[in-house]
Amino acid sequence: MRHWALPLSFALLGLAPVTWGQAELREGVARYHYYQNDYLPALSELMVARKQGDLGLDRGAVHEGAIRMAFGMSASAERLLESALSGRPKQRDAARFYLGKLHYLRGDWAQATDAWARVGDALDPDLARERRALEWQWRLRTGEPEPVDPETLWDQLGEWAPVVLYNLGGAFARAGDREQARHYYQVLVEEVPRQERHKAEYLTLRDRAFTALGFTALLEQDFERAEQAFDRVRLSREDADQALLGYGWAALERGEPARAVRAWQALGEHSLTGSAAQEALVALPYAYTQLDAPQAALDAYDRADARLEEELARVDQLRRQLTPAYLRRQLAATDPRGTLYLEGRENWLTLTESTVAASADPYLSDWVNQSPFQSQVQALSDLRDQAQLLADWPEKLAHYGQLLRNKRALRNDRQADVARRQLWAQIGQLRERRAPLVARLSDIEARSDYLALADDETRRLYERVEAARERADRLTAAGELENPRETRDRLALYRGILLWRAAQDYPDHLWRVRKQQRDLDRALAQLRTRQDRVRTVIADNPDIEPALARIAERTEAIVRQRQRLDEAQQRQTEQLADNLQTHLAQHQARLTQYLSRVRLGAARLQDRALREQGGAP
Repeated sequence: MRHWALPLSFALLGLAPVTWGQAELREGVARYHYYQNDYLPALSELMVARKQGDLGLDRGAVHEGAIRMAFGMSASAERLLESALSGRPKQRDAARFYLGKLHYLRGDWAQATDAWARVGDALDPDLARERRALEWQWRLRTGEPEPVDPETLWDQLGEWAPVVLYNLGGAFARAGDREQARHYYQVLVEEVPRQERHKAEYLTLRDRAFTALGFTALLEQDFERAEQAFDRVRLSREDADQALLGYGWAALERGEPARAVRAWQALGEHSLTGSAAQEALVALPYAYTQLDAPQAALDAYDRADARLEEELARVDQLRRQLTPAYLRRQLAATDPRGTLYLEGRENWLTLTESTVAASADPYLSDWVNQSPFQSQVQALSDLRDQAQLLADWPEKLAHYGQLLRNKRALRNDRQADVARRQLWAQIGQLRERRAPLVARLSDIEARSDYLALADDETRRLYERVEAARERADRLTAAGELENPRETRDRLALYRGILLWRAAQDYPDHLWRVRKQQRDLDRALAQLRTRQDRVRTVIADNPDIEPALARIAERTEAIVRQRQRLDEAQQRQTEQLADNLQTHLAQHQARLTQYLSRVRLGAARLQDRALREQGGAP
């Protein structure tokens, strides 16, 4: 029933866009792996494609979210599906459908219908049929069943129709309307389309429907029809015991006790954990009496008595063994020789190992394999892991505390002096660099000395012009210079140009010098801050003392947490033990009831034999 319970195959239909490309190829590869039941390659293909950018976030999210949801990872599935709501219409509608289905699986019908109400016209037809099937399932679960034309169901639900037909029959049977129940069961087994007849899911539903039809016919005392229905149930199914039991009663009521004996003998060899096998032990001697074989009946009673006594002893031993102390000890190990033990199974979806409980005992395996029990075991395993993690921390915290105390002592001996020398030397060096810079800048600004901040070329040219003016004055005084006026005017022009150039660059050069001063001031301020910190560290050790206080607090908190975890483990173990005891008590009560019936039947048979022999008073 995997695909009826986890209908992922329909999730992957119709999600490809119209155009063909790299994304469609990666999706096709993922679909292929899925249909081969290779779930890890399918999911890996999607995740790698998304990582490499070959698959859009919305499409990859819908596919991956559908797979994760089907395997119970509802939280991560919900995040992925919500991320696809901004995608294209087809992907957006698919994401809304799965979000609604997620709420449906959580039992939140209001949220489910709200999500489905937002689905547009782009929803894939297969997903639309699945949505209608889920709506039918909810109505059958919460309300009174109403008759519906099976053809309408096939048209609306397609391959989902068989499971809805089966549940319709069950709903009418629970409501006491056997005629309607029989009608839908018969439609399921007789009018299914050809393409559905060989699917494993349909065959399982068909077997269950035949079993239900058989018991319905028994209630109506139509024993021939009941036998025919039971006869069509496949005996290869694990839950075919009820059909064997019903077949025996139908044959017996039809006056064919030999056939009932054969059916119940086969059923009696099955495990007695099921009520059908236990019922067969009681019914088999009665069938022998119908064959007028009282000795065979007594022998059957004796064998049934011995088997039931043996089973009761096993159950009683299990009840004495499965104490909270035993469970807590056994569920901390992976020894398969115990009655109940843990197995580490890799979860390929999360790439982690999950701890599950297992048992080879048939009286425990059916209960242990159920999700509620596994959830309790996982909770106990988580509590134990946390306790083991916390058990290592007191020693670690003690080491950390000693390290901090050693650090404090070392700091008191060395750090203060070293840090002080380094900082004080750096501050002195910066002050020596700052003082002449400030003095020079003040002098330049006071005299508006443009040339003092001019570039090297401008100052060099200015010095050459000044030297040329001095030579021109000497040559003029000696009468050796031709055209002295023209020479002085030309040199004055050169001098003016250079002064003009220096004046133009003066603001920029002045800003640069001031920036150097600001950088020095900032560095000095930072060093002073560091000086203050060093003084504080030397005086108070502020980073060590609070850390030591926190370590002391954490140590006390860990002691309290370990105590609470131990109490929680004890409560969880006691709850597990109570659940197992309740489960075994139900087996014990049923076995005791059948043992009483066996002994009563044997006593009656012996009493009748004595009466017939005239040995009774």
